[in-house]
Amino acid sequence: MNILSISQLLLLHDGTFGFNSNILETNVINQFLLIIVLVLVWKSLNVSDSLANSQNNKITLVTDSEKRFEDALKNFNETKKQLLQSKLILIQIQKETEKTKLDLLNVDYLFTKTELNRKFKIALNALKNHKRLLINEFRQELSLSALEIATKSFKLLISDGTDRKWSENYLENSIQKLSTLNQIK
Repeated sequence: MNILSISQLLLLHDGTFGFNSNILETNVINQFLLIIVLVLVWKSLNVSDSLANSQNNKITLVTDSEKRFEDALKNFNETKKQLLQSKLILIQIQKETEKTKLDLLNVDYLFTKTELNRKFKIALNALKNHKRLLINEFRQELSLSALEIATKSFKLLISDGTDRKWSENYLENSIQKLSTLNQIK
């Protein structure tokens, strides 16, 4: 009788064999059979292993991502450190460039100053020499003029027949005056 009741449960109301999904019309056996089929399908699909593999893959991906993040962070910090060092080096180079520029300007200033002083001294010496030359030329012309005047006067005195002694005194006085003019220089 049990078998007949079971077969009735498995038979649908239209007389065909199949699965009755109505819970109220089915009994515990159909539900038990359904659970067994689901368990077999579950095991055949190996869902637990695939879930474990999926979980392991996800954990691996997360740990790899964390490692890459840590490496990227280290690289970022290293790059940041290098950038700061580069900035410090650039600032040092700029300071040295300014110092070199100032040194070169000072050297150019000192060179120009000494060169101008040298040229000024040369020009001053040239002016002094020119002044001496002009004074000497003036003295020579003055001496020549004085000699010409003295010679003319002497010739006049001699031609007049005046006293010879007086003419010699006059000639000596004229020569003394010329020598004192030459001593002034």
